[in-house]
Amino acid sequence: MLLYLLRRLLFAVPTLLVVSLATFALSHCTDSDPIPYEYEAQPAAYIARAQQLELHKPLFYFSLRSAALPDTLHRILPVETRRHLADLAQKWGNWTAVDRYWKALVAAEASLRPHAVGNASAALTAMRLARSPQEAAMPMGVLQNWADTLSDATLRAQAKEHLAALEQARTYWARYPQRWKALGPVVHWHGTDNRYHRWLTGFVSGQPGISVVTGNPLLNELRPRLYATLLINGMALLLAYALGVPLGMFMARWRDRWFDSSLRFGILFLYSMPVIWLGSVLMLLLARPDLGLGWLRGGSAEPWLLSGKPFLRWAWDNADRFLLPALTLALHHGAVIALQVRTGMVEALQKDFILTARAKGLSERAVFWRHAFRDGLFPVITTFGYLFPVLFSGSLVVEYLFDFPGMGVKMQTSFAQHDHPVLFAMVMFTAVITLLGMLIADALYAWADPRVRLGMENGR
Repeated sequence: MLLYLLRRLLFAVPTLLVVSLATFALSHCTDSDPIPYEYEAQPAAYIARAQQLELHKPLFYFSLRSAALPDTLHRILPVETRRHLADLAQKWGNWTAVDRYWKALVAAEASLRPHAVGNASAALTAMRLARSPQEAAMPMGVLQNWADTLSDATLRAQAKEHLAALEQARTYWARYPQRWKALGPVVHWHGTDNRYHRWLTGFVSGQPGISVVTGNPLLNELRPRLYATLLINGMALLLAYALGVPLGMFMARWRDRWFDSSLRFGILFLYSMPVIWLGSVLMLLLARPDLGLGWLRGGSAEPWLLSGKPFLRWAWDNADRFLLPALTLALHHGAVIALQVRTGMVEALQKDFILTARAKGLSERAVFWRHAFRDGLFPVITTFGYLFPVLFSGSLVVEYLFDFPGMGVKMQTSFAQHDHPVLFAMVMFTAVITLLGMLIADALYAWADPRVRLGMENGR
């Protein structure tokens, strides 16, 4: 049994690695700058947050890019400048010329921008946005004419010195294009000091990074939400099985009767309805005193951390607010369990060993409970393998509906704020929970079926 589970666990590790690669790649597909500050307005704050997010490190262990781009491109900040220079180098091929022009422009801007007004200021901006040396020629002439008009001799000399270096760099850029470099791929090795490696090891060690918006560690951001979500998922799972298993066995015991057909129709209708519709109906029936019974309060519980209470105390004080989200999930997924149990029990009751048991004179109750029950558990176990992660994912929608302080509301706010590290940390949590559900299902299979244990003992 233990060796079987270890083999399954080892099989889950590469699966989790593939999921982490896909998740990390998706989290870096956006073109927007992840830093919530403008570099021009708050350069120090921008650089500090960029280093905190490790944007100055390479993405992966290696990179495959054209020969026109250097292996140190990731060190350039801000991100918008990095992309602009990469486009210029990809177009012209000569990174040395592009880098030389940009450094001369940055030095000229640092010296001249405080004194440049009107056309001179616009010319500096045009030089920054220029896509070719020819495009930078006209604003270069405007700046040279402006420098000649400066009354301060020291400032005029300083301006001409910077503009001469800038013009020399622009001329070199125009004279030595190397477009052929953009056609050749080059592999750069970056080692383990990269963002993916640090993100993966941090996730394994419980430190999966920081939030782009708040700058707080993701564990501090997600832990209270995760606890609340797991709590209502646990309640929903227990309720779903407590309702679904007896109901499915009842329908199997009295199959093809009128109440079996009626229950199946009702369960199929319940399952076919969207979970958000079911939650809305339950809210109207059970939580609204003006329209319904008013037995329960809504799911808008106070956030755990803001309450200042221990988690168990907070859960006890808000227990009545957990019932509607948990009941919504339990009814929706309990319908699946009931149908699976009925199908499994009906198939088990038609097998040869059941006919043999009946031929021996065993009572129908003994046949049903002693022989058919365990064999009919397999659909339930199969259901558990995917119900656990599906329940977790569905609870995100239900939490948003009931304004419950769990992962669902956090996911919605993170999506609105473009807080991608939080979003993709949730994806990884869901992947881990999915694999955990599969491992538990495998263990239940081994417990329920002697043939699985025999296969384990024989090394299959």
